[in-house]
Amino acid sequence: MPTILWFVIAFILAASALTIITPIIENKKLIHKINTLWSSQLPLETFIRPNHNYSYQFDTYKNKYDTHQLLDDKSWSDLNLDTVFHRMNFNFTAIGEMRLFATLRHMFEVNNLSLIDHFKSDGKFRSQVSLHLAQIGKSIYPIFPDQIAYIKRNHFYMICTYLPIICLISAFIIPSVGVVLTIIATIYNMILSGFLKRTFEQDLNSMFYTSNVIKKAHALQQFEQTPTLEVNFKHFTTARRFSGLLGRVNTSDETSIFSMLFKLIFMLDYHLFHLIQNSFKKYEDEVMACYDYVANIDNHYAVALWQETLDEYTIPEKTKDDNISFENLTHPLISHAVPNSLKINEHILLTGSNASGKSTFMKAIALNILLSQTIHTATASKFIYKPGLVYTSMVNQDDITSGDSYFMSEVKSIKRLFDIKSTDEIYVFIDEIFKGTNTTERIAASESVLTYLNQLNNYRVIAATHDIELSNLLDHIYTNYHFNESISDDEISFDFKIKPGKADTRNAIELLRIMNFPDKIYVRAKSTASHSD
Repeated sequence: MPTILWFVIAFILAASALTIITPIIENKKLIHKINTLWSSQLPLETFIRPNHNYSYQFDTYKNKYDTHQLLDDKSWSDLNLDTVFHRMNFNFTAIGEMRLFATLRHMFEVNNLSLIDHFKSDGKFRSQVSLHLAQIGKSIYPIFPDQIAYIKRNHFYMICTYLPIICLISAFIIPSVGVVLTIIATIYNMILSGFLKRTFEQDLNSMFYTSNVIKKAHALQQFEQTPTLEVNFKHFTTARRFSGLLGRVNTSDETSIFSMLFKLIFMLDYHLFHLIQNSFKKYEDEVMACYDYVANIDNHYAVALWQETLDEYTIPEKTKDDNISFENLTHPLISHAVPNSLKINEHILLTGSNASGKSTFMKAIALNILLSQTIHTATASKFIYKPGLVYTSMVNQDDITSGDSYFMSEVKSIKRLFDIKSTDEIYVFIDEIFKGTNTTERIAASESVLTYLNQLNNYRVIAATHDIELSNLLDHIYTNYHFNESISDDEISFDFKIKPGKADTRNAIELLRIMNFPDKIYVRAKSTASHSD
């Protein structure tokens, strides 16, 4: 038998062996790493993949929802929810990340408290589920199954899968001819496979990712502690059977080279893609159910571990009363934060100097209302609220691209608060209202806007201002609270505790002295202020 024939056979055997052995070795390493994640409070991946697409699910399906029910871009930005998302993102899968992002935009909920408890209390269950999720991974951010276009199969290309095998068999009969034909068929298939892959690579990757999702959904739903899944997995036998091979389509490690060559030679990507795409299209609802099932379990793991990182948290309580009450509330992004307790049954106007805690306090309330409704977690020892929509106008800035000034950005941000068409409770948070214009017009415009919002029955407003005059104008409809600071021994300190009433300190000018401004500036400023009182 010619040496080249032995070489081909050896190559096929080596590729097959590596395809089987390599995943086993990788899984052992993966299991060891997974077992350390919970105690170290770390995600499996500590880096952000360059192909990440967190917002894909939200962007793709948001048009199917009432726009006002979803958290808008402005509020997302004001509340630093990108940072909150990354702190919470202990997901193993790309679809888990996308669902968590959509959840924080108020599209879904993480509400299976029993499943979260199982993740915390049952180490064996946690490790087993984590392994299944990690084997799906994030190497591909897939197009969702209902977004994949049907690609008509070419029957000749399907037959090409078998050409190298037929030629190799013929080499045993007529070696001189068979070896040449095997080489020709191998080269032809590799070139053709590479060309075809480029024409539908995104759909190909998504289809193979989906095969793995279906396989893992089948495995996960068999655990006693996981929710039931109404899917007939017999519809996806081919996809589940070959998901292990297909799942290596985008791996870049050296050990996958043989596997990739093996697939190129036998055109497995093209062949298997067309074998499974019919079942995916025919039973698309079940495929989508598998996506949601896996991503939802992944999110519950992420939230469970995120809760473990918090100083304190509670399961929030809903009420039908038009008020919010909380004890020891903190901002979820601040470790060892100063807690505040309050019962809010009216609109609130906050006063106080910069850095005293007004903005952080408002963001803490807004975030906890949102987190209570989406992941059923509040960073407090007690949190009682009436579900509703969260809108903010807090971090405004110039927009060079649109040409909007700071004040125009403020105006647009506040104007959108009047256009919310919903009968739900609407929580509005406005920080330093209209600070982009002069004092006279700022106070007049702010008073008018806040009075108007007071007249809207389902609105609850918390606003902050530096203008004590505004608190005097509105004290019949807004309850005054404040944060303050103290100066002692030429040092300024904040206690970050909310207090009833209007701000009772005026230390801005004293800061000029503490920061060693020229004495003439300090004296003149103090004199001018005393004459204006």
